[in-house]
Amino acid sequence: MSVVANVVADIAKSRYITVNLDDSAEAIRRIMRDYGFRVVAVTDRGKFVGVISRAEILLVTGTKTEARARDLVVQPKIVLEPSVGIVDALKQMLRVDEWYAPIVEKGYFKTFLGLEDIIEYMLEAHKSKLENTRIKNIMTLKPVAVRPEDPISSVWKLMIELRYTGLPVVDSKGVIVGIITQYDLLRKGYARIHLEAARGPAKTPKVKTVMTKPCTYLYPSSTALEAAVLMVNRNIGRIPVAEDSKTRRLVGIIDREDIAKLLLL
Repeated sequence: MSVVANVVADIAKSRYITVNLDDSAEAIRRIMRDYGFRVVAVTDRGKFVGVISRAEILLVTGTKTEARARDLVVQPKIVLEPSVGIVDALKQMLRVDEWYAPIVEKGYFKTFLGLEDIIEYMLEAHKSKLENTRIKNIMTLKPVAVRPEDPISSVWKLMIELRYTGLPVVDSKGVIVGIITQYDLLRKGYARIHLEAARGPAKTPKVKTVMTKPCTYLYPSSTALEAAVLMVNRNIGRIPVAEDSKTRRLVGIIDREDIAKLLLL
């Protein structure tokens, strides 16, 4: 990637797989699980139709479902042309609170621009902004967290209501013990999670059976550069912030949007 990149076509990577209208929800779930995609584009004879995110798949997918891409596809809040400037594209994405925007040219899907593309661009072209910013100055304080014993149905409800794709997991003392994400739920094969509560407390899977542990975390004194490198290299969307290495008590969280916003300063 060139440091002199100016438009989204310069930094967006062609790493996405498209699906057709008749592809099954189960096939899309496998693609998202195997490749770690958060979103896929739906096309019809090459023409862009819309997108499907992990949230849509987790609501319906299962080995017995007959749902197809045409039943799940939604219209994105933002569509970019390859010639749109990087800063302008970021502003548009932040305005509608979207981490991914499809790039479409003359009706044909090219790829997605993700916030990780912008962060990777910043690592090359605006590294000093990342080096000179402490996590404590951009993190979200008192983040929403869940407990290991919480049912995944209640966690899923939080994710939908708050539009979060992941939540830190803490013990009774607020110590970080893991993180649970939509990908964890997808990877474990859970489906129609909103119906799990109907099974009763004793039968509902708990967070501790799904969460990623141990999880990556940073400190208030860490730099945005450290966070950016972790996000890009490990495909992480958000990182919990611990008070210090001794207590590991959760005090904040930082996500890709927090890092990408630094480009506008």
